[in-house]
Amino acid sequence: MKKKNCLNGLRQRQHGVSLITTLLFTVAALLLGVSVMGINVMQERMVGNSRDRDLAFQAAEAALRDAELDVNVNVADDTPFVDTCDAGLCTAPSQRTLPSALQALPVEQQPGFDWDSTANTRRYGAYTNFTAFPNVSTQPVYVIERLGTMAMPPGESLVLGDEASVPRRAYRITARATGARPETVVTLQSIYYRR
Repeated sequence: MKKKNCLNGLRQRQHGVSLITTLLFTVAALLLGVSVMGINVMQERMVGNSRDRDLAFQAAEAALRDAELDVNVNVADDTPFVDTCDAGLCTAPSQRTLPSALQALPVEQQPGFDWDSTANTRRYGAYTNFTAFPNVSTQPVYVIERLGTMAMPPGESLVLGDEASVPRRAYRITARATGARPETVVTLQSIYYRR
């Protein structure tokens, strides 16, 4: 009989131990699940940010192509370019009549310049009738700076097999675009020789 009482007492003491063990395993599984979910959320954000930056980059590239067509179609040698970037046509820094401290600054850092102002920029498609760029928070914008005449370096060509023998008018184009979110901004710049 003594053995029976001893076994009953042992059973009664063991009921709480299995419950605690089960709870510990459940908490460990829950923590593991939460950490895996956090990693997945972070990876989704990284992919989303990368996709948004690629969209902004593509929009800025499209704005550069739009500006090149704008230069070919709408900008003549007598088109006025000014220090205040009226309608996105800007005087190059080296040719500005501003104080020397401001001459070295890029267009977007000049006092009074605002990328969101239509008085300072040219909107994508406004001068070329390109359709709006899809899925971006705002349409790309650009400015054109007239640099002067430049000769092509030896071995370079504007068109395959076309060696420039006379200097051609050069323009610096700065394009700014956003992605689907307005915080994602890409700015690209190119030097374009009129054909």
